[in-house]
Amino acid sequence: MKKTFLKLEPELCAPETSYFHILPIPYEGAVSFGPGASEGPDAILDVSDQMEYIDEETFYPFYKRGVYTCAPIPAAETPREEMERIEETVRRLDLFRPDRFPISLGGDHSITGPILRVAAEKYDDLSVIQFDAHSDLRDAYEPGGRDSHASAMARALDSVDAVVQVGIRSFSEEDLERFPKQVENFLTPTMLEDDFDGCVEKALTRLTKNVYISVDMDAFDPAVAPGVGTPEPGGLTWRQVVRFIQAVVAAKNVVGADVVETAPLGGRNVVTEFVAARLVAKIMTAVGRKKAF
Repeated sequence: MKKTFLKLEPELCAPETSYFHILPIPYEGAVSFGPGASEGPDAILDVSDQMEYIDEETFYPFYKRGVYTCAPIPAAETPREEMERIEETVRRLDLFRPDRFPISLGGDHSITGPILRVAAEKYDDLSVIQFDAHSDLRDAYEPGGRDSHASAMARALDSVDAVVQVGIRSFSEEDLERFPKQVENFLTPTMLEDDFDGCVEKALTRLTKNVYISVDMDAFDPAVAPGVGTPEPGGLTWRQVVRFIQAVVAAKNVVGADVVETAPLGGRNVVTEFVAARLVAKIMTAVGRKKAF
């Protein structure tokens, strides 16, 4: 039986009429540390119907815009083949158009690059806001080479005009050497603690008109989301991430999103997949309330 995000009546999850399109991409062929990201999409779908379907802040019934869950993209034998498969699928499904809003579920962060290649064909003046513990700016890293999850934002910058990076607290000398000006777009957890509103304003000035949101679950502090492949202490809180996303959606034309790197811990510890599912609902709420039927 096909898994879906939420368990909705047929009229609320038809592909022709649903505004939100969930695309599971259970791939982790390019991770550099802990395994499990390929199990993330299924785990998020499994817990999604345990949420209430009305946002607790706004009382907005986010599900009524329609939520269709696409068939998962099967993993290919090599990272390069997988990137080509993702790009081909996103283009074939025609997910980037005014009456659809795609949210992809990873899988490791390498999935973002091919999605952005398609988005950049549809939207001029496109930028990315990335929530992540890691800068992901290496040109290549094994396994995966140029298609490694450690190169996700380097590949993003191949396609988009700017990347603003929120929550960053782990980066390499190579990152700084290759992208010396990119550090100006780093908004670290300490910066957010000291001046959250100032960080939001800085991000909005550096983002372009059209924005894609990419959330690596290790952006959160491990106390919030422990089930990730490469946890880093000192991360973001739930409210920081949600408030930041709400501000970006309010100010910009957000065209799509992904939530990646959930690596389920198994057993009864389902905290991270619940956080990921709730985050998807928060994105749907912010976008759905802004964009009219």
